[in-house]
Order: sequence, then structure tokens, then C-alpha cells
Amino acid sequence: MPSEQNFNFVIFGRHATSLYFVNKLREKGFPVPTVIISEDDEYFRDQRLLEPFGLYGNLEPLAEKGWANLYKLKNINCNEALKILEDNKCNIALSISCRDIIKSQIIDFFSGKIFNLHDSYLPNERGGALNSWRILNGIDSMGCTIHQLDEGIDTGDIVLRKETKITKLYPKPIDYLFAEVENGKWLIDDFIELILDSDFIPSQAQENDKSLYFPRLFTEKNGIIDWDWDIDYIERFIRAFSCPYPGAYSYYRDKIIRFLDVTIDESMQKSFHPYVNGKIVTLMNNGSVRVIAGGRPLIVNTVEVDGKEETPAKVLEVKHSLISPHGELLAARTYVASTKVMNIDETKNLKI
Repeated sequence: MPSEQNFNFVIFGRHATSLYFVNKLREKGFPVPTVIISEDDEYFRDQRLLEPFGLYGNLEPLAEKGWANLYKLKNINCNEALKILEDNKCNIALSISCRDIIKSQIIDFFSGKIFNLHDSYLPNERGGALNSWRILNGIDSMGCTIHQLDEGIDTGDIVLRKETKITKLYPKPIDYLFAEVENGKWLIDDFIELILDSDFIPSQAQENDKSLYFPRLFTEKNGIIDWDWDIDYIERFIRAFSCPYPGAYSYYRDKIIRFLDVTIDESMQKSFHPYVNGKIVTLMNNGSVRVIAGGRPLIVNTVEVDGKEETPAKVLEVKHSLISPHGELLAARTYVASTKVMNIDETKNLKI
């Protein structure tokens, strides 16, 4: 049976679960792990969105304590990364939200002992932005998988899986993110026990024909609302791009309005002609606004304008409509952003 000292881990990627893994390895008596992440400018957006909820992978303090050997590289698929692995005698790897698709030169280094922690119950959901896609598709569970890493996208053999039911009636992405971290911790604990029990790590092939792939979403480009959709789909769409993300949007008198919280108005069962969709019809006494969406009334409770949260009735007026240009709607459905593009946009906003 192998011991802790037989394993020199490298962790690829910055994530809240990376912190947990580093701490767990130290607690269990493993050698100090190597951690390889992307350069800082790849994480500006993550830090802004996730740090307020304690979900940002702030690895630097652990490195300062000597609990991890931390390296930042522009791309991990390089000779510099291989030298780091050799110098630190790394012989097993776990990727956790790595920014790069890991290529064969890194994969081959580990002779099969390289794994990935993916935030879905594979093969059901491959790809990215899965919490937003789950809300769009009405999925009320959160899965995580540790699988063998290969050159495909989340295609390697499954080692461990964990699924959790989301019990909140109208969950937002943040609710799935918290469940993701808890699932990840559970899998990390089981993974450590598994590798210590045997030299052989059992796995099972994925059923590829049952897989579904969803691409990364970028709220600022993908999150424009089509007021002609069914109202249930509109409500889900707005929730899917809500906390911790900036919020789905539409235009009001040529100004971008982001919708942070809405509810379907069940008190009014009347249906409206599609021509009315997007029309602001009521300023409520409590500051909310009634808008026609998909032929039915939708209550808008909170909006954001120019980065500031606002009471809807203070910024929207009856007689005007919310408009989402057709060209922008079409572009949103096909746009796929990389994390690099998303962070370039972030640095522009921050004026860095």
C-alpha cells in the first residue's frame, strides 16, 4: 500500500477547492504540493465576482506560509512547466479549474496519474458556465466528477462522482457555486483515501453518446433578454445571469439596464398580445415595476444602471419599452468567449 510520501502532487488551477486540497494534503502529511496557475491578469474577473462570497482561490497566503510551491505561467503547456514538474519531483496531478486545456506533453509526463475535477456529473454536462446552463434548462442538481484527464474536453474515464440536490425554490448561480465547492471537498476527501488504498485507481469509461456539451457564457455578450420568449424562460434567463454575475440586460431609451431580481406576477392571469412585450405598464407602490414579458406580467424588483443597484420605479417610466435589438439577440446566441477575452474586458472596465 502506498504512503503519503509516495505522492508529490501538482495542482493545476486557481479555485476555492484548490485551497481546500492544499490544506487537506498538509493535514494528511503529504509533501508540500506544487501549484501552477495562470498569470494574475487571467483572474481579475473571478476575483471581483467570487471574493465577496469567500469563493475565490486566494492561494498566495498559503504559498507565503510555505504550504504550497506556487508558480504563475502564461500557459502551462510549455517546457518551463515541465521543468517545474521535474524539479519538484511531481508524480501525480489534479486539475481544478485550470485556465488552459492541458496538452499531451504535460499529460504524458504523469503516465496516467493526472486527473481533473469537473463541476458536473459526467458525462451529463461537459464544458463551462454550467450553473447558468442548469438554471436555463431547469436542472435542480449540482454534480462534480473526478476523472482521468485526456486531451478531450471533460472526456476522460470517471473515477469519482458526487451529486447534490439544490433545494432552494428559485436558485441563482451562487447557490450552485456553494454546492459545487461542498461537492468538491467531498470528492477530494474520497480521492485521497482512494489513492492511499491501492496502486491502482479504478475508473469507468464515459458513455459518450449520453454526453451534452455547453460552452462558456459571458454575461456582457450572451445575457441579452428576448422579451418574446415564454415568461418562464425569461425568468430563468434573468436568474441564470444573476448573482454573482452582472445580470441579464436589455435597453431602455438607449441605456443598458441589468435585471438582478424578477418574479412572475401570478396575481394577474391576463394574457397580452406579443406587440406589448417589453412594455413598462405599472410603477408599483413598493418601487417595483410591472413589465409585459412573453405576453404575461413580470415584476421587476431590482435593476442595475451604470454599475449601481437601483429601485426600478426610479429609473423606468410607463409608456416606454425595454428593447433588445434583433441583431444583438442573434449575436448573443452564437458568441463564445474565452476567459482571456473576458478578463481583457474586465481590465478595460477597471482601467488597468
